[in-house]
Amino acid sequence: MGFSLLILGIIVLVFGISLFFPARSARKYDQIRNGWPTVKGTVTSSEVVPQPPFRNGLGKEIIQYDVVVKYQFRSGGQLHFGSSVSYPRYLYGKEEAERICARYPADGVVTVRHNPEDVRECYLEIEKTAKYYRTSFMLMIAGGMITLLGFLLGVG
Repeated sequence: MGFSLLILGIIVLVFGISLFFPARSARKYDQIRNGWPTVKGTVTSSEVVPQPPFRNGLGKEIIQYDVVVKYQFRSGGQLHFGSSVSYPRYLYGKEEAERICARYPADGVVTVRHNPEDVRECYLEIEKTAKYYRTSFMLMIAGGMITLLGFLLGVG
């Protein structure tokens, strides 16, 4: 019993560690992007663009859609253009893509978050990418406790 818990604990601990490093890096970049300045911009066009279909593992053809929103904004006294709605970039089902596109009508005012060092990197929406940061901590703690329990039961 103790040996099995020891092995299980090590596996859970290693899995937690493997999630931690990419999540830590993603969290760092999330914090940087959230610190970028915001400016008001104007939507010049928005459309839903179908992507080439692909087949899933069951052979079913899937069509996904991209939301292309073109906008302009001023930063540092200069006019800039962008077309990225979100970071990270996603593809959607048709209905969801149409809902997102409807949020950005032509001539609408938007808030643009942009990288002050490279204004070409700009987005209307930024989502957190460090989704597994807390999960990795929990797995490392659980793995450490299971490993310790396995060690204690194996020795005793």
